[in-house]
Amino acid sequence: MYSKRQYRLGEESINYQGSAMKVVEYKNTNNIIVEFQDNYKACVHTAYQEFQSGRVRNPYYKEIYKVGMIGNKYSAKTPEYKLWYSILTRCFDEKYKDREPTYNDVTCCEEWLLFENFYEWLHSQPNFDKWLNNEGWAIDKDILIKGNKIYSPETCCLVPRSVNSLFIKRTRYRGELPIGVIQYYNKFRARCENTLIGKRIHLGLYNTSQEAFCAYKQYKENLIKDVARIEFDHGNITEKCYDAMMNYIVEITD
Repeated sequence: MYSKRQYRLGEESINYQGSAMKVVEYKNTNNIIVEFQDNYKACVHTAYQEFQSGRVRNPYYKEIYKVGMIGNKYSAKTPEYKLWYSILTRCFDEKYKDREPTYNDVTCCEEWLLFENFYEWLHSQPNFDKWLNNEGWAIDKDILIKGNKIYSPETCCLVPRSVNSLFIKRTRYRGELPIGVIQYYNKFRARCENTLIGKRIHLGLYNTSQEAFCAYKQYKENLIKDVARIEFDHGNITEKCYDAMMNYIVEITD
């Protein structure tokens, strides 16, 4: 006569997420190992009743915006997970994109759809400890490659928010005028937020928006270089980020 262990070992079922699973180890009714039948072959310790009722969660199911997988290597109760989730929100949450139209074309690389891969990239960054222990840090996708629309290991870096804020364009607030320019009666005013002193600097009034933009462009490019030197000297940005900032060109189409 077969024991429960013998006839339950190898038993297959479908969980609540629609994932196929199989019992690969059975010690007793409260101590079994279930293996999910996909490319990741995740093994989960559970009870037979949970398996039978389909309540065993597949850690590699695409449960975050139907694209993101958490995996079973790292906890979701971490700052790393919070940052990863925020990236997927910017990339795949349609309500977020409606609120922030500058993210309409932004997406995330295939590699980072698995939290484990993002977690390990984050920990490999030379300034990871500063990001982890200081709330004034951010992940930036716009510095290394201007106009970039993809969150990926090749396009992102960790920077202080003072650096990150240099590249926020606030497109929806400025209308049709060039970046850094507002109309003032029949003139055009150039102004720029100086993150080093936390103050908006007025750069003058000009007859045309083109002239005002040129004043903004010169000031902003010099400001970016000044911030790059300071943050690089303090070890807050990588050499690759420093080089990108030193060569950054402000364009009228920004």
